[in-house]
Amino acid sequence: MTHWNHRVIRKPTGDDDGGATYAIHEVYYDEQGRIENWTASPMEPFGESPAELREDIRWFLQACRRPILELRTVDGRETLVPDDDAPDINDGHYFELMDRAAVALDYIYQYLGSHPVLRRHPALRAIYDRAEDALGDLYQAAGRLEFDPAAREA
Repeated sequence: MTHWNHRVIRKPTGDDDGGATYAIHEVYYDEQGRIENWTASPMEPFGESPAELREDIRWFLQACRRPILELRTVDGRETLVPDDDAPDINDGHYFELMDRAAVALDYIYQYLGSHPVLRRHPALRAIYDRAEDALGDLYQAAGRLEFDPAAREA
């Protein structure tokens, strides 16, 4: 089934310094999930109400969580490929991830976990508990990598 989503596209500026611009475009996929086409111009958040605008911005934020696509010319044709310009990971990144997971755990408890609706509705509490457990698992896994550098190669 064909589908589309919003994606961040990196476009080289053509400068000798290797500069680039980043913008959000709609990207269209074929039945096999291969990129088929994309909008020529970047998208702008839009809505016919404040709620629709917020929802559109949410889609833009999701685009920022996906891998960036880079516009390249291959065999004389423009194409999108995953941007392989990923930052290097240093030793401090593992502790930083642990720290952020701990902050996220505290944040979701303060703003969700202590909410009275979760006390009244066990099904909602169960969903919340799974999210909290997943963040705890993330913290523990990052901690294993922080304190066992040999495990980082896996």
